[in-house]
Amino acid sequence: MADKGSTLEATPFERALAQFKMGLKKRDLETFKKTALVDLRQTIGELQEKQHASRRLQGLNRIQPFLEAMEQFGKVITIFANTNEILAFVWGPVKLLLLIANTSVEAFKGLLDVYSSIGERLPNLIKYETLFRSDSHMMGVLALIYGDILQFHREALKYFQQPLWKQMLVTPTWKTYQSKFGEIMSNMTRHYQLVEISATVAQIEDFQKARKIDNDRFETERRDEDLRRLKTVYDWLRPAGVENDHYEFMKTRAAFPDTGRWLLDHPTFQEWFDPHYPMVPPLLWLNGIPGAGKTMLASIVVEEARKLNPTPTVLYFYCKYRNSEQDNFRAVARTILAQMLKQDRDLLAYFYEKCCESGETVLESCTNIETLLKEGFDNCKSVYIVLDGLDECSRDDRKDITQWFRTLVEDLPTPEPERIRCMFISQDDGPARKDFSGLASIKIQPGDNKGDIELYCRTQAEKLTLPPFSLAHERATVIAETVSNCGVGMFLLTKLIWDNIFGQTSIARLEEELEPDVFPEDVNVAYRRILERIKAAVTPQRWKEVMLVLGWLVCAKRPLKWHEIQCLKALNMDKECVDYNREKFLISPEELLDSLIVRREDGTVQLVHLSARYFLVDENQIDLAAEELKMATICLDYMNLKSLALPSSAAVINGDYSLLDYATLCWIRHLEAGLNEAETHEDTMRALAESLEIFLQNHWAEPTHPLAVSQRNRDKLAWFEGYEFFEDLLQSVVSARKQITFFGKMKKGEISLNISDMVVSIRQELEKTMSLADSTTIEELEQKYGAHIYKCRRFSCQFFTTGFKDSSDRDKHTDKHERPFRCTNEACTGYIFGFITFEDLKKHMRETHSQVLQDEQFPTEQDVQQSMQPEPVIQEAAPAPVPEVVQTQPEPEPEPEPEPIFHPLPAQQRTRRKERQKEFICNFCGNKYTKKYNWKSHLLTHTTTKPFKCTHCDKRFARESDMRRHEATHGEKTHVCYGRMPNGEYWGCGKSFARADILSSHHKTKSGQLCIRPLARQQESEQEVELVDRSETGLSQATLLND
Repeated sequence: MADKGSTLEATPFERALAQFKMGLKKRDLETFKKTALVDLRQTIGELQEKQHASRRLQGLNRIQPFLEAMEQFGKVITIFANTNEILAFVWGPVKLLLLIANTSVEAFKGLLDVYSSIGERLPNLIKYETLFRSDSHMMGVLALIYGDILQFHREALKYFQQPLWKQMLVTPTWKTYQSKFGEIMSNMTRHYQLVEISATVAQIEDFQKARKIDNDRFETERRDEDLRRLKTVYDWLRPAGVENDHYEFMKTRAAFPDTGRWLLDHPTFQEWFDPHYPMVPPLLWLNGIPGAGKTMLASIVVEEARKLNPTPTVLYFYCKYRNSEQDNFRAVARTILAQMLKQDRDLLAYFYEKCCESGETVLESCTNIETLLKEGFDNCKSVYIVLDGLDECSRDDRKDITQWFRTLVEDLPTPEPERIRCMFISQDDGPARKDFSGLASIKIQPGDNKGDIELYCRTQAEKLTLPPFSLAHERATVIAETVSNCGVGMFLLTKLIWDNIFGQTSIARLEEELEPDVFPEDVNVAYRRILERIKAAVTPQRWKEVMLVLGWLVCAKRPLKWHEIQCLKALNMDKECVDYNREKFLISPEELLDSLIVRREDGTVQLVHLSARYFLVDENQIDLAAEELKMATICLDYMNLKSLALPSSAAVINGDYSLLDYATLCWIRHLEAGLNEAETHEDTMRALAESLEIFLQNHWAEPTHPLAVSQRNRDKLAWFEGYEFFEDLLQSVVSARKQITFFGKMKKGEISLNISDMVVSIRQELEKTMSLADSTTIEELEQKYGAHIYKCRRFSCQFFTTGFKDSSDRDKHTDKHERPFRCTNEACTGYIFGFITFEDLKKHMRETHSQVLQDEQFPTEQDVQQSMQPEPVIQEAAPAPVPEVVQTQPEPEPEPEPEPIFHPLPAQQRTRRKERQKEFICNFCGNKYTKKYNWKSHLLTHTTTKPFKCTHCDKRFARESDMRRHEATHGEKTHVCYGRMPNGEYWGCGKSFARADILSSHHKTKSGQLCIRPLARQQESEQEVELVDRSETGLSQATLLND
């Protein structure tokens, strides 16, 4: 027998147990340590009594083989280790798992099945006791078996200790855990086989190497699958870029690590922040005047929460004015869900299934959003939520956000009031006081951040002692004190003052700025001083350009990118072109607009603070209504350019299409915003009307199914009522608004403008030019268009503007618009092609994956045996899913494997002649056909291969019949919209068509209805005459009868 004292320190049992303990909660660790077999048997007895009383016995005797096998295991390993502690961490998890799973019949049955299976895999270990005593290397095999049991319990505890484990029992999450359990069971069987064959040291080492290779392969495959699913879910959630914002705030604070300490020491904050005993409800409102540094404080709270141990789930959001990705409830919710997923990957399978079933390329359904949020929060043990800048959202969105998160926290169960806490951050205004009434609050006072502002001022003052100013240290200190005293608790004002100081060009000018009657006392004065300094330092032409860009930034419907501003500057309507290279700014936006703007990493240029916009409008520096109307005119004029109608590679390289995305989506928004003050801007309105007339002439698409126009829209556009294009304008506005807001697919006949076709042709030319360009040209094009040029064509989709890095990602995305419902099995064609409706998806899952859907049990004996079979050799070059088998002579038929297909007929009827199939259904769109030929012909319409090319043009077709039908349009146009009526008058427009069906389609259009109106009137007159004749004839006959 080995010496216990010499082996205890290095025993592999202890190492396996130590690793298992690392993943346990402190409470579970203490409980397991004290659990003995007698405790487990007592629990089993109590469970059996409860099940018997409720008449739902689960066969708890099935666990007996496992208990006996583990008892034998304990007797055997007394040679190597302390049996009591080793087995305590087996009995403890078994007891806990049975208690948890007892609330679900399916889970409890599955748990008993797996323990029964383990007992069968470890029979009668005691008979190998002599082997274990004589061969010390067999200790390693026993430790491997023990490690398998611990690994199973590690995975099982991880699953069953999730709050949502019952909901996940019927989702792919459960399937993921089943595959892990199956692998563990297979390893256990192999390890026991090593004991049976009395494996040598070399055999054990070879097995361990092979096992490591298999485990690494399994983990790699699982990780790759998780990454694919994660990307799919992130694309669906489309979170806002708040992580980039947070990173920028952290960089700003890096030089001042003690900033915001006053808040962390505030008693009300500490009461809210306390991990164990927070206020009830744990809701806090932090408020203050604009520029008080609220956003920086929000970032500090996020970082402090991340430092807690154990680490809670930390969720945060920074709202931004007029940014559709950061100013509404949906954007907040999607970002919160993405942050949850990042911190808890166990949610991935559940989110992935919801993504596939949603039918949305981007999560928009409020029902789905609220369901996912609720279930996601239910799965979190401790959550800190920080929502900043709520005053930058619209009133409705602001109300939706605050009410939802207030309700979430206020409705927490009494036993766990500390599980979720939320901090709201906004200005102290009327709506905020109403939204946050009754909550604990902290109002930022001027004295709260005085120390932070003084530290910032001292740091900035040090720069004045360096060239070019080279002031004495004492003088710089005085300036620091002066600025600090004027800051009145406003970081923004302090920063603007320093920006203005550093912008002075001489000591004399600096001294003038520091005079008491000149020194700014509030942010508006600071903005005014910056504008005055810019104006004094530039030429009149440059000042005109400064105000021009400020006007664009103030009225922009989303943050403008620098290349879009360059295109606006380069637009020359006198020459009807974009003179990008000659007219673009040669200086950076920071040089042009100084400290009034900030340039983000994504290329957008924004005003330094929302208060800057209010200043420019309130101080009449910018006429907002006039700028709205001017911007609408610019967008329309831009879309009237010839280069947009006829895309070319030269125009791409010149930068003609840099403003395409913005003009396409925002012309109508600028038009509607400016109409509120149309009467006071007559000249601007006349210029706009002129551009609208040309725009409608160039882009009118003759909708065949016009949309209804409300009286509200007529009233809004009443200024244009005297123009001939008024009715077309009404239809264009209603149609365009639906295009940019409707998430479904619009009917082609509802679309009044051909803008979408124009966008597609331009983007095709852009993609083609980029693909053929050299590295230097590509770099220049990315400066004009950005790096993500592959974009979605649907106006309402966020990817219409943001785009993708390559065409494959874009194509996958657009496919989801057409066939949004996806099978969750990535190996299935239903995942690749998708389904048009949710009913089609359910039918597919029922008919194709019915066995998978019904399988909610732990891995069976058959599962384990199959997993142990050697993998078949698959030829890489064979693409077919079912390889062709050629046999030259009969061979013994192999044992049939279970089929995942359920036969609709009884076994005795399956040998009958198969009835002729009467219905053929397309799996792509659901169309049904009674003839196989028609079905096959239809399937060709879904293929991307188009082998048939028109002999007259470059168009290609999937079916020869379609090609021939098209070629007929190149022939003589014998079908004419023209005719002579019996009264001698003529009807029709005289247009000729190659086919009768095209002529018929023409007659269904608005203009075609006018063509056949005379003919319809003639027919109505003839019918009236016929009715009169009939009535007179009937009257005559009645008279004769009476006579």
